Amino acid sequence: MRIAILGGAFDPPHIGHYLVARQTLEKLHMDEVWFMVCYQYFPEFPIKNFRISSYTYRYKMVEYISTPPLIVSNFESNFNKSSKTINTLLLLKEHYPQHMFYWIIGSDQLETFRLWNKWSDIVQNHNLIIFPRDTNFVNLENRVKRAFQLNIIPSHIIILEETELIVSNISSSLIRKRIRTGLPIKGMVDEKVERYIRKNKLYKIPNVK
Repeated sequence: MRIAILGGAFDPPHIGHYLVARQTLEKLHMDEVWFMVCYQYFPEFPIKNFRISSYTYRYKMVEYISTPPLIVSNFESNFNKSSKTINTLLLLKEHYPQHMFYWIIGSDQLETFRLWNKWSDIVQNHNLIIFPRDTNFVNLENRVKRAFQLNIIPSHIIILEETELIVSNISSSLIRKRIRTGLPIKGMVDEKVERYIRKNKLYKIPNVK
């Protein structure tokens, strides 16, 4: 099978995550898209004083937006608790040699991509999908070339530049901030996710030590 991987903390999962997964599935004719819930947050470049919500909470919220062929995956909690992307990619190939995996990278991650562990290995040896996170499609290919230090884009790197894509700049950090300040999040997250957040009183206290 051809399987796209959307990795992240999903703290919380939001409509932007769903749009990326659904449109990647449809536009690139993937068999499945896996939401890869990371066990640790930002292992590539840790953010000072940031404390992630428990894996159990985050995994459960992603379950609410996962309907096959969109699948929530506990692969990292079982095999790669360090959550380093390169390790996950190698382990996926080891455990599922019959599948072809594609790692989805949002265009908003390009500026910091070279901070990722073994970023050059990721670029050279693994299938990648670049998904725009804003409506500025101009020069996206050039941005990818600069980020990956490439002169040409090889065939195993796919850039989605279609103007009919629905893109969203909603972020998990924005949602957490709105919750802490008492602002509504209706329409930004799935209704089941919102109910789960309120039931468990998530994000009411700032995520700082």
